[in-house]
Amino acid sequence: MRIFRRRKGGRSAGDAFVVGRLWNDIALDAAVEAVEEGYLNAGLVLLGETHGDPELRSLRLDALSRAAVGRSQGIAELLAGSRDRADILLWLGRTVIDEAWVIRGGGFSGEAGEDRFKMFFATLSGAHEPLMEAARLRPYDPVPWESMIWFALGMQFDRAEEDEIWEETVSRSATLFSAHWARIQALSEKWGGSHEEMFSHAREAAAFAPRGNPLTAMLALAHLEYLRAEERRLVVENKMMAYMKFSMRYFSERVVGELKDAERRWTAYATAHPRDFEAHHLFGAVFVREASTHDLAARHLRQVGNRVGRGAPWSYLGDPAEEFAAALRRLRISLPGPRDD
Repeated sequence: MRIFRRRKGGRSAGDAFVVGRLWNDIALDAAVEAVEEGYLNAGLVLLGETHGDPELRSLRLDALSRAAVGRSQGIAELLAGSRDRADILLWLGRTVIDEAWVIRGGGFSGEAGEDRFKMFFATLSGAHEPLMEAARLRPYDPVPWESMIWFALGMQFDRAEEDEIWEETVSRSATLFSAHWARIQALSEKWGGSHEEMFSHAREAAAFAPRGNPLTAMLALAHLEYLRAEERRLVVENKMMAYMKFSMRYFSERVVGELKDAERRWTAYATAHPRDFEAHHLFGAVFVREASTHDLAARHLRQVGNRVGRGAPWSYLGDPAEEFAAALRRLRISLPGPRDD
């Protein structure tokens, strides 16, 4: 049985969007396509260019690991005779994590069957050794530790163990965008944390982010997580009137104000950053939900072209491409034309 089915592109909203490639990096586009076809050395070349740049390294690892789902054994085979093992081990560990999460599925824990969970844990356990060896070989690299946040989340580590991994990560890179994203997930209510812990982290990240750094978008992510959790709860409890009132009244002056402040700390001083597209989507997705901030939503969503991610924030509402298209229509932004590729 083939567990990992490969699919060319993502074309859910017509043929308008490039789904799952939130970057402006032609070389990475080419490498992802090569890896999807089984040419794994193309991925190693791209990872080898990122030493000393954790943000770019993390982005490329995310992309190449997703592209390699189902090919972890092939990555492991690259270790034979390799002099520089750290990049291969890092890629191997993160790909195993991604393979495990594909097996688990994206729903809540109660929605997955026992057999699937057994396979999930068995697969995920194989990520620990290569990630720890990658960390040992490159002791100043935060990216193996960032990947360990997702490993710990899946393996249901206790909070003390998760905190240790977090400290290892931020001691190497205090502002790593993807690490803070993972930490917000770990602190969220759906993963055993609380809304209070999640917001505390997001507000701290936004406050201490260097001016011009898209890390301030963690505050938008926290609000979107909270909205998703509360709206889901009210729908499950069949409290439709309460759901409608909650959605209409959520964006108080205080909420809008802190989001605008966080957005300005980034955009007023911004320089190019590997995670710009993700931050634009996060701010766009939260601002589009409030009529008074539609101008800001449009400003952000015009920056991403025809690129949309597979996951948050648009997957919180449904099919990412369809939900992104709906947001553009709501803002009266013309949809991109059909893709040629």
